[in-house]
Amino acid sequence: MSTSVLGTPGPVEEAVVLTALAEAYGTGTGTWEPVHRVTVRNALPAMTPPLRLSRTTRFSAGRYVCGDHRATGSLQGALASGARAAREVIADLAATATH
Repeated sequence: MSTSVLGTPGPVEEAVVLTALAEAYGTGTGTWEPVHRVTVRNALPAMTPPLRLSRTTRFSAGRYVCGDHRATGSLQGALASGARAAREVIADLAATATH
């Protein structure tokens, strides 16, 4: 299991992280042991409210934009946004092919 923890760099209480992971994944984490921790300053962009986690990638007719700024500020967000863009391009191409 790997996770990113946002906040001010410094020691993070492992119990707090394990509790959050247990809730997020719906499983017990009581037997989990940390293997390695890396602090990367400014690794993820700030995600300030209001959070819009699932924005369309359609910018204008035939133009699409994707990236972690369109979903969650992370590699996962960038990948999810790219997949969303691909689905929207395919759907738009299919719609124009039928007209």
